[in-house]
Amino acid sequence: MPASSTKSPVEPWMPTEAESIALAYLRDAGNDRWVALVRLAQDALSDLDRAEAVIRERGHLISYGYVRAGIAP
Repeated sequence: MPASSTKSPVEPWMPTEAESIALAYLRDAGNDRWVALVRLAQDALSDLDRAEAVIRERGHLISYGYVRAGIAP
């Protein structure tokens, strides 16, 4: 009597969020890895610049609020 072969089910690969983004850039770049990497880096740096600008603006508004309220040293 042959032994039954019990195979464990193979779970499908589910990409992480980072992998999904990288794959989208790769597809958009026509599978040119260098172009995809450069575009991804440009977008990331642009997003970082925007985030830093928002933080600076909020800092100015907070400082301005302290000055208007007479709380400044």
